[in-house]
Amino acid sequence: MTDIAVSLQHVSKRFIRHVDRRNSLKERIIRGRSRTSEDFWAVKDVSIEIPKGSVFGLIGHNGSGKSTLLKLMSGIYRPTEGKIHTDGRLAALIELGAGFHPDMTGLENIRLNGSILGLSRKEIDDSTQAIIDFSGLREFIDDPVKHYSSGMYVRLGFSVAVHMKPDILIVDEVLAVGDEEFQRRCEDHLYSLRRAGKTIIVVSHGMGQLEGLCDEISWLEHGQVQETGPATKVIRSYLERVNNQESVRNAEISSDRSMDAGSMRAGSGQIRTQTIALRNVENKPLDHAETGSTTRFALTLNSKESILGPNVRLAIQHEGGALVTMLNNHRLGTDLGIVDGDFTVFVDLLNTPLLPGRYRIHIDVFDHTGAKLLDNWSDALEFPVRSQRGEIGQGFVELPAQFTLSKSPTQQE
Repeated sequence: MTDIAVSLQHVSKRFIRHVDRRNSLKERIIRGRSRTSEDFWAVKDVSIEIPKGSVFGLIGHNGSGKSTLLKLMSGIYRPTEGKIHTDGRLAALIELGAGFHPDMTGLENIRLNGSILGLSRKEIDDSTQAIIDFSGLREFIDDPVKHYSSGMYVRLGFSVAVHMKPDILIVDEVLAVGDEEFQRRCEDHLYSLRRAGKTIIVVSHGMGQLEGLCDEISWLEHGQVQETGPATKVIRSYLERVNNQESVRNAEISSDRSMDAGSMRAGSGQIRTQTIALRNVENKPLDHAETGSTTRFALTLNSKESILGPNVRLAIQHEGGALVTMLNNHRLGTDLGIVDGDFTVFVDLLNTPLLPGRYRIHIDVFDHTGAKLLDNWSDALEFPVRSQRGEIGQGFVELPAQFTLSKSPTQQE
């Protein structure tokens, strides 16, 4: 008895792409079939062994071959080269509504899918009520599924897949369509299947979710495996590649954004902010900030005359529009003294608490009383925040906190 649930040995999948495509029936009749084609290898020489009872993840950018690989494992596609062996009953939730007949009701599709998976009528009948309850679609179960929303498709599809007693469960990114409450229910059920010793193969772009769920992960790039190993290690490698690629894309757009001092801005103009740059504590340029690492904003300014103790304020705004916080030197107890001509102000965001996402910086400069606006620069800088831990997080900031456990009742005074 093998301990491997799914084995892929040098598996490749080739598709034929027609370069000179005929887009209408008239073109096909007049010009005939396209004679120009080329091979496209969606998966190339992939060898993976997935142990029984493990949770195995696949990551990579869109178009890297993840879904094609899942379809090869589930038998939807046949490999062009190589061999695939699966040991046990397999259920797959790969495409939205795949396996559902649109004119049949939800209840009829439950029975149809059970028959396709090889379950007996008794096994299907025993699972039907649990499937309906889990999906939360009892009042719609006798409606044709063609009238279901995308979220209802996912609810029914996932419920059928996990309740048909599979030995191997394959789940694609379609779970992202479900609402928050259903996603949590699905995650809990995946953990229960894991505890029951079932094999789960999952594709997701949620790195934090995969890191907490998976034992091992394979990272695909252009149809080829880049790395396979422990979830945390592979996710870190993948995120490093993503960050490096982002650095290359942003190379042409310097993080030192500038604006002509004569541009139309609010304020008296006695001081103008010339540039703002994202840097680390060693003052080296950054293309993104890291959650938990100190981030420096380097501002270069010019004062047309001697100004006593200006108050520089930075407003940090999330890309969704919400104001996250405001920072200013007066409130933090820093007096800039008398400034004149060119000068630089460093603003260090200690142990950056911002969660992954994109943020904007707006700059205001006031006089020492805070009553007179000297300069205003909206959208001075836009920058991404990343996390080496891979999680997306909810909200905008990660607050320092500590959990403690007490086994005795809390005493109230």
